[in-house]
Amino acid sequence: MTHGHGREQELSIGLVSGGDEIRFRSYVNHLIYAREHGLDYRLEIGLDEGIDNPFLYSTAIIRRLLEHYDWLVWIDDDAYFTDFDSDGIRRLAQDAEQDGKFLVIAEGPEEPNGFWSRINTGVFLLRRGDDANRLLRLMEDAELDAVREWWDPQRDGLFTGGDQDQMWWALSTTDLLERTQIVGHRALNSRGHYYEDSLSDALVMHFCGHGDKPLGVVRFAERFGVGEELVPEHLLDRYSVRVRSPMTRPERLARAARARAWSRAKRTVRPLLKRVPAAEAPLRRLVGR
Repeated sequence: MTHGHGREQELSIGLVSGGDEIRFRSYVNHLIYAREHGLDYRLEIGLDEGIDNPFLYSTAIIRRLLEHYDWLVWIDDDAYFTDFDSDGIRRLAQDAEQDGKFLVIAEGPEEPNGFWSRINTGVFLLRRGDDANRLLRLMEDAELDAVREWWDPQRDGLFTGGDQDQMWWALSTTDLLERTQIVGHRALNSRGHYYEDSLSDALVMHFCGHGDKPLGVVRFAERFGVGEELVPEHLLDRYSVRVRSPMTRPERLARAARARAWSRAKRTVRPLLKRVPAAEAPLRRLVGR
């Protein structure tokens, strides 16, 4: 589905986010990045038949849209672009196209609590074709209990009980991993503790592991003097964004108080990870992911 653009053949790239509901205003961030870099943007609701794992709402969306683009980029609704000058998404797709890869995904960076994963499915690029269809089918058919039995935390990192584990299992137990490009987290899917001096320290900030994600976005934005959308002011002006940084000070204070209470509760919950093995994955998602 390439199309002519002068003498060059330019890849058609779609950027999509969503889930079973609209939770955050990240769609403002996503749309502006997409417009700035010539990507198509879709915000989708992934309701479909037979979904018994909430992580698979994204799989349903991807399967429905993949045929319309050369490359489809999935971005979680709690992930935000931070470097609007970087054409990183298109460059990653172009490089993967030249190298014969069908999937581009970032490593899971080490978290402050020590958790890590081989990949993180919060942001990834998928090339339309047989490999992509095969991967999606394997993920949809994978039984999480079987994946858990196969999982080795020393080799594979944190087991999260969702699509991330299913994807890593599908890649690792087939030849699909040979055609996968795993990039550093700063190139595609980073975390707040890796940002030091500038929002351009990484391409995407992913707010996984935040008990109150809207509050996490506000606090991160304040570090760098931008609004909740994590979009430079001149771009908000350019794209006629009227509603900006809608969280009020009373709401922020209330959320901060709840966050402090939850932080204290986590110290009580964490010991259960060692005492109750069956509760490990869901509790780890609550206290760490």
